[in-house]
Amino acid sequence: MICRVSLCVAVLASAAFAAPLNVAQAQPARGAGPAFERVREVMNNRFKDLKLTGDPDKDFAALLIAHHEDLVFLAKTQLEYGGDRQLRQLAQRLEDETGKQISELKEWQVRSRQADYKAQPDQPPHGSGPLDRQAQAAPTSPSAPPASPPAPAGASAQPAANLPLVAGKVESVDTAQGKLTIEHGPIPNLNMDGMTMVFRAADPAMVRTIKKGDRIQFSADRVNGQITVTRIQKSR
Repeated sequence: MICRVSLCVAVLASAAFAAPLNVAQAQPARGAGPAFERVREVMNNRFKDLKLTGDPDKDFAALLIAHHEDLVFLAKTQLEYGGDRQLRQLAQRLEDETGKQISELKEWQVRSRQADYKAQPDQPPHGSGPLDRQAQAAPTSPSAPPASPPAPAGASAQPAANLPLVAGKVESVDTAQGKLTIEHGPIPNLNMDGMTMVFRAADPAMVRTIKKGDRIQFSADRVNGQITVTRIQKSR
């Protein structure tokens, strides 16, 4: 009986000493509260302050970009302050996948502002409702393949030396894909506002000379239908 009581006391004592350690480990990272309050504030205000144009395509793109940028902001905050492995993995996937969609939408915005922009030849009129999945799945006639806009004959609309240099900061580098994510100011020749987006590199060797966090000067143009960095140098 005495042995049993002694064993119980020992177990309880061990639990008592271990509890503060577990509690300490469960505490959120310092600054997490204000950081997530800031996320909520930004998410609440972004849509309220966004001005719509009345064009359904442009408004859809603008609203979806705002929504996705909020998701990226939330994911980055979780990665900075969160501790749960599953949620951190989810946040990383969310940042990666949503970032690609943001880049796709911003590229469409740039294309739609070009003087020679044309919608798809078989585009239905506005208000046509949901896509007809049966029509989409139906095989097309070999004699009438889907039309697509021709690719530009030249590699670039202007020689790289004539394009303006734009200040930017490298957010990420994908050497395997030859891509850079750049936070940049306005790009006049593309009629593009300042933003953060993914660019292809005209020469894959460019990305090997740049790393995340570098301040750069770069030129970009539309090359074979894609927005591409044609020249890049580190800022002095």
